[in-house]
Amino acid sequence: MNMTFSRVDAQAIARRNEIPKHSLPLRRGHFGRVRMTKEDVRKYIALAKDLLGDALNKAHADRQVGNIDYRTWKQLGSHAGFKRLTTTGDNSRDMHYRLQGHVRASLDDLMDVIYADSTAQVMKRRQVLYNDSLDAQTLCVLKERNAENMHEHISIRWEAINLSNNSPIYQRDMCFLEFTGVATDIDGLPVGFMIKQALERNECVSLKESHGLARHDFTEVMLLRAKDNASHTEIILDGAIRHPQNLPGWLVHSFLENMATCLSKLPIIVQEKLLARLPVIKDWQFVPHSTRKNCHVCASKFGMLSKKISCRSCGEVACKSCIVTRTVGEKTKFCTKCILMVSSQSESIVQSECGSASYITSSSSERSRSDRKSQVSSPSMHSKTEAMTVPRMRVDMRLLDDAKAWRRNCSIASIASKTSSNSYYKNRCSGDTARYGLVDEEVIETLDTTQMTRSGRGLPPVLLSQCNRLAPTAETVEDSIAHQRHLLKKMLSQAKIYQQQQTRA
Repeated sequence: MNMTFSRVDAQAIARRNEIPKHSLPLRRGHFGRVRMTKEDVRKYIALAKDLLGDALNKAHADRQVGNIDYRTWKQLGSHAGFKRLTTTGDNSRDMHYRLQGHVRASLDDLMDVIYADSTAQVMKRRQVLYNDSLDAQTLCVLKERNAENMHEHISIRWEAINLSNNSPIYQRDMCFLEFTGVATDIDGLPVGFMIKQALERNECVSLKESHGLARHDFTEVMLLRAKDNASHTEIILDGAIRHPQNLPGWLVHSFLENMATCLSKLPIIVQEKLLARLPVIKDWQFVPHSTRKNCHVCASKFGMLSKKISCRSCGEVACKSCIVTRTVGEKTKFCTKCILMVSSQSESIVQSECGSASYITSSSSERSRSDRKSQVSSPSMHSKTEAMTVPRMRVDMRLLDDAKAWRRNCSIASIASKTSSNSYYKNRCSGDTARYGLVDEEVIETLDTTQMTRSGRGLPPVLLSQCNRLAPTAETVEDSIAHQRHLLKKMLSQAKIYQQQQTRA
């Protein structure tokens, strides 16, 4: 009787008598300490910069001739908005591949995703860009980022990947030199890059016998160039695989298709990183569903069987069509208004020097909740909320001076518009929020916060009788404290980085 086996069954039978392989991940420090001289470090850094210069010159030449050289390449068609091309090298052995497309995300946001200085970040980045990560280790750091280029990093790394989810025989490992950062091209425009060049190091031994990982010899260059519209970025990925005899054509086709899918999802990854900086309120702070008869996004009327969903950021009630699920630590639901807000104001949110929506604390969420309560309640309730006091504390008045004009404008705007509670929330999250100062500024005057009240949305600030100055609201003080807390965290982070550098030295 003839028996038919699938490809997976045949591979399992062929491996039946093989010696069992060790599993991943590798223990930390598996490859040992990489030792190299200063001359070796200079050589690797020079190699990385030469690869960058060649890539920038090639990209400039391709733009000049309209990518005419790629018309002879094999066209694999477009997938997820990216063109896929392959060809054979001049030596008839190497295989070259190319991906080209653009995504709706700024260059700075994308570089925040690409930059990785720890093993955990390397694995997470590989999963985001390729979705094939098995393990990774950073063997040696040659150059760390500095104040001039916060995304520059040169290191020697090892990664294990799985080119096919259907079979383990296509698992590979790579030892390579990695160079990431932002450079200026011939046209004077900023270009982000990630360059990988395979290396041979005695410390990075082969894992073919122990783990069944064949060594992957490759070169890969990713360039990110901002389009005329700064909200869009062009991504070009050029790669070359040497000795690809063991990689069938269908596997390369699947690899490029999978990579194109991952690159097309980069705007969602960036969006989730920005949403993580917005306040996330608790269930008891949501607007009661019974008080909303219409969706606050599309204004459609809720029916008897309509599903009402609360936004985790602003707390408003929206219909199912106006709610988007994003992974922010866990799967979280946001309304499309909050999604559009972070997409349109990503530049102002990302700036770490500004005490704006990037560093809104939970107290801001509670204030938004209290504002919504005052909006849906009767007018008699306003007098009670206005008299609510805050605990005693000493506040640096100098940190609040710059915010007075902005607070006054917000107060006047709220009186004129009398829109929904989300409009007030948007005003507080706008990129026009003033800087409140630095923690090392000397105190020129203090204020007893027991004299402060939480003002209503429609009430202008009150003048102090002693020095004829505008009295800051409790909200202003809380934002100032949140900003100073952020500055302290940033200083501690910089001190930790400096301590690590001294330890390595």
